[in-house]
Amino acid sequence: MPRKKTDPWFKKESISSGKVEAARSSENWEKLTSSLEELSDARQSMYEAAKNGKRVQIINSMELADEVSSGGRYLIRPPLVGRDAGIISNSLHANNISAIVLCREPTTSLGLCPIVSLGSGVMVRVQIEEPANAEKPTCAWFDHAIDELGDHVLSKMNTQSTPLRQLDYVLAHIPAVPTHAGLYKAAIVLCQTLQAKTV
Repeated sequence: MPRKKTDPWFKKESISSGKVEAARSSENWEKLTSSLEELSDARQSMYEAAKNGKRVQIINSMELADEVSSGGRYLIRPPLVGRDAGIISNSLHANNISAIVLCREPTTSLGLCPIVSLGSGVMVRVQIEEPANAEKPTCAWFDHAIDELGDHVLSKMNTQSTPLRQLDYVLAHIPAVPTHAGLYKAAIVLCQTLQAKTV
């Protein structure tokens, strides 16, 4: 059986992730800026690959998750939880499958839909409107949920803290919403602020 061709963004993402970690550790803000730009580009390529024209697919059991063999948008539902979504997302990524994975929790008493995503030791949760058809959430609704998660992260950033603390906050949350371009832009602005202070 021929080996599946790997999407080129995977290698680019892996290299860029390593560069981001190294640049942050050495406090090389100029290098961190360029590395974040590379990482953002790679993950946007992944996002575009996941937007494959297919509908949002619902997963509510690990057995269903094990059967996933192609990229796309995946919504994890109860009884599965955010941790399960993280496991599924990591597994798809390890198998070089271009996929975006979100987790929804049970509808709140206000009729809202909680969306959850995990990052580097952090959890992001935001409540949005339920999809018009809970069994067939649209791609537009799914993409809106991603936007809301990323915007929520930015809204919770303590702008009174130092630029370095703000940067580390954003870097910790990027893995939770890896395709939200605004998070990378915010991190890059903070890198530029830190770079200006060292000149």
